[in-house]
Amino acid sequence: MQAIEFFAKAQKGTIKIPKEYQEQLQDQFRVIILQEGPSLESKKLRKKRSLTAARIKTKDLKFDRNEANER
Repeated sequence: MQAIEFFAKAQKGTIKIPKEYQEQLQDQFRVIILQEGPSLESKKLRKKRSLTAARIKTKDLKFDRNEANER
């Protein structure tokens, strides 16, 4: 298997093969796409996340400090 490398931009889902390589390629060949720049995974990881505070109603809560310290 022979590897051929060239840079291309997809236009509406189509990648043009340079003329210099068209004669070398047979009817069937394997295509492997390596994306330049940040990957989709890293874009997802960069998404900003925010934390929200947890609210607990303590109005009717009976708290005994000594009982809590026993545990």
